[in-house]
Amino acid sequence: MMVDETEIAQAVLQAVDGLFPESDAVSSAELAPNNLPTILTLLQQNIEGVKSEIRHVGESSQVEVAAWTQEARKLHAELSQDHESLHDITQFESQGAKLDDRVRDLSSQQTLLANEITFNEDLVTLLCSLKDLQDAVSDAQSHAVEGSLEQACQRFEYASRGFDTISGFDHVFAVGLMKESIRSLREGLVEQVYNGWATLITPDSKESSLTIMKSVSLGSGSVTGDDLVKALERLGILKEKLDQLHHKITHILIFPRLDPESGANYQFSIDAEHTKIKLERRNVPDPTAGALYSDLRIIFGFLSERLGSSVSQLLSKVLTPAVLNLLMGSYLPGCIPTDLDHFSEFEGVLTETTEFEGYLSAAGWLGRTRGELKDWVSRAPRIWLNRRRESALDSLRKTFALGLGQRHRVERVERAKEVDGVLEEVPKPIDEADDHWDTNWDVEIDEDGPDKKSDVAPASKKPQQETQDAMDEDEDVSGWGLDDDIDLDDETDTGNTAAKADVHTTESNEGADDNMDWGWGDEDDGKKKEASVSHNANGQPKGTENDIKDITLRETYSITSIPQEVINIILHTIQEAEKLSQPQYADLRIASSTSGLLTIPASILTAYRALSGIFYRDDPSPAICIYNDCEWLEEHLVELEKDVKSRSGPFSGFDLQPSIKAISAFGRRAYWKEMDSKRVILSDLMDGAQGFENCTEYPMSTNCETAIASVVDAIRGIEMQWKDTLSRSALLQSLGSLLNTVVTKFINDIEDLGDISADASVSLASYVADIGKLETLFLLPDQPKDAVPMTAVYCEKWLKFQYLGTILDSTMVEITELWRDGALVDFERDELIDLVKALFADGEKRSKVIEELRRV
Repeated sequence: MMVDETEIAQAVLQAVDGLFPESDAVSSAELAPNNLPTILTLLQQNIEGVKSEIRHVGESSQVEVAAWTQEARKLHAELSQDHESLHDITQFESQGAKLDDRVRDLSSQQTLLANEITFNEDLVTLLCSLKDLQDAVSDAQSHAVEGSLEQACQRFEYASRGFDTISGFDHVFAVGLMKESIRSLREGLVEQVYNGWATLITPDSKESSLTIMKSVSLGSGSVTGDDLVKALERLGILKEKLDQLHHKITHILIFPRLDPESGANYQFSIDAEHTKIKLERRNVPDPTAGALYSDLRIIFGFLSERLGSSVSQLLSKVLTPAVLNLLMGSYLPGCIPTDLDHFSEFEGVLTETTEFEGYLSAAGWLGRTRGELKDWVSRAPRIWLNRRRESALDSLRKTFALGLGQRHRVERVERAKEVDGVLEEVPKPIDEADDHWDTNWDVEIDEDGPDKKSDVAPASKKPQQETQDAMDEDEDVSGWGLDDDIDLDDETDTGNTAAKADVHTTESNEGADDNMDWGWGDEDDGKKKEASVSHNANGQPKGTENDIKDITLRETYSITSIPQEVINIILHTIQEAEKLSQPQYADLRIASSTSGLLTIPASILTAYRALSGIFYRDDPSPAICIYNDCEWLEEHLVELEKDVKSRSGPFSGFDLQPSIKAISAFGRRAYWKEMDSKRVILSDLMDGAQGFENCTEYPMSTNCETAIASVVDAIRGIEMQWKDTLSRSALLQSLGSLLNTVVTKFINDIEDLGDISADASVSLASYVADIGKLETLFLLPDQPKDAVPMTAVYCEKWLKFQYLGTILDSTMVEITELWRDGALVDFERDELIDLVKALFADGEKRSKVIEELRRV
């Protein structure tokens, strides 16, 4: 479709305005060259129209444009004026800065001139001060040359204070020179005063004398002692000179006179001019306190007279404490007598001591030490008591230092009642010691309350106290056979546990019992009594109350020399207390110390326990020695306490029970520690058999044989070591307890074996026989070798051990017969069944035996 050229030209013109043709034909038409004239013509027409429109608008706005132009010219003129004003302001500001610089410059000049004026004023002041100080130094030097120490020191002090005001000018040379001048002045004054003091007071160590002049020449004049003291004080060196004087006085004069050994050979003397005091030798030594205090009055009086009250008061601060300390520290304690017969003389010493303190107080020599001598006099009884305690403890220490001494045998005697042939009371066994931490020290601990009775009673007066609980402990007290010959009856009404014994004879050992000798003698007829063993079901003694006899039980054991010395020291102390309580000593100051003396035995026993561990250790059996010595001490201390308490006065309150209990516990603890050590050794030896497993096969067979042989040798060695020390009953108890440890372990090891062959059974039975040879240790000395030993009395598991050997070597029929006869009462039913299962092979016969064991 053909498009008109005019439409095409119109579309191009509209495109200038951003319009798009609405007709698709126009928009898709091709612009050909022949269309250009039409387009140009249309464009030219539009241009002319626009120009015409512009001219019309310009003509209509000419008035407004003229107004705008006029305003613009006016604004330009104002801007020009502002620019000129700004230039003027800038010029003015520049001129102000110059003026400020001028002001600052003038201010600096003013400050400089002010500083110069101030400096000149300070300089004038400094020069005036230096002139004043120079005059003071010159005056002080002049006074020093004239001997006017007080004026010289005053001018020196003035110069020192004045120099402090100019000390800020140390950098000034003239000030430095003045400082040096003042220092030189002080050194000159100090030297001058030193020389004057040395001339005034002259100690002479070779002659043992002290000379104090009234005045001394100094320069062209003279000064007194007071002037020198004031000068020393002003110069700050008075304390130094007084300390030196105190040292000279004490070491040249006083200390030699107070010497406890040689002081009595000397005395003080003063020359006729009363300027010199001298320590000289006496013609006859005078050790009395009166002579000493007289000499001390002489020297203190001399010092007061020559030095004056002011110096004496200053010197008393160092001299008096030194003298009193020496008096109270060595001289007066050395005057304390150890013998009561000489204590009246010491009373005189105390009186003179009180009077001497009064003299020192009146003379002004006490000061801060006022009342110290009086306090010492009031404490004299306590000091004497401490001295006696130290003396007693020193005696014990010397006893230990001499060694344990020669062993000797002593006899233990205990009394008992025999009712119809039955002992009501028997000797106590060795109890397990109370393992308190304070066993070695004098410390009382009531762990169980005030109502609980002690389990340690006097050896000579009490039956042994024991409970069934203690029998079941690891220590295995029942292993000593106590449950065989002693029935334990817990008397809850009184809180005391008494050990009672039934003695009877059995058909199996009647002949042997006739030969048993415990070393117990009949107190009435001198005949020895025999102690045999019984089991009493109800725990009550047999017989009637009408057949009662008093018998005495005796046995001996070994002790060292120490316990007897301990008793001797305690007896000496008690005798001294008894002597002090007599009427002739009632007026002594120490008369009230009787009760204090009675506390010394407890201290001695405490020291004994503390020192025992040191001095007993060189003995082959230290623990056993300690045990025996403590047992002996316990027995004799009980008797001693009873004897002292029977007296009147303060002796009725004498109480050694805590110390006795501590001694008993200490000895038993030492014994039980030793027993524990032996048990460990024996257990270790038994462990070498390794439970007797495969005891018929090498090398276990050798190990088992070695273990058994070692145990047997060890127990025999212990018996050899202790037999000369322990009493026979204690030795048998100890060996029985150790043997019980061995057989108990053997029984347990065998019962733990699940299978025992015939060969193993033979070997194990042989081991029982080897250990059984130790029965010979339990024969009494006068018993024949074929007598029945008392092993079962002291070794709880011995019969069970022997029957175990019988079981190992028996048939099932024999074992059944033993069970029916009650011989195996020590075995539990299950134990026997396990042994039968281990010894015999499973079968109908074994089943019947086991069934019978369960049934019977």
